[in-house]
Amino acid sequence: FNSPHGACSACSGLGVKSEIDPELVIPNKELSVAQGAIHPGWWLSWHINELEMLARRYGFSLHTPVKELSERHIKLILYGEGGELVRYRNRYGRVRQHFTGYEGVIPYLERLSQDTLSERTRVEIERYMVSTPCPVCQGKRLKPESLAV
Repeated sequence: FNSPHGACSACSGLGVKSEIDPELVIPNKELSVAQGAIHPGWWLSWHINELEMLARRYGFSLHTPVKELSERHIKLILYGEGGELVRYRNRYGRVRQHFTGYEGVIPYLERLSQDTLSERTRVEIERYMVSTPCPVCQGKRLKPESLAV
């Protein structure tokens, strides 16, 4: 296409969407969360307290192998339980954000991938992503109205 006006807004005209793949985030379901089942490994060290509270609240153990957790508990770990993203300015004037519930591994990584200024962080997160055809344009790269012409 010659003009960005006709490009699919969901994929910015690329025809593909990059998404975090749950199978890459938890590649070895024989391990427990406490044993390092969740990748990237640094995620757990930053969020262990939230995850411990989630496990207590929903009645599961971080020491149980992932393959033995219920589908509901795995979805809670991966996608969170809802809540609200609160943005605020700290005393140094920098915009910060805090999630009021448990955000989940995948929403956190997606948000960090979009918000980070660090190329190193972005490249690290891309290791857990897969490209799939855009669900809106089915890989055709154009808005539905542009395709209808």
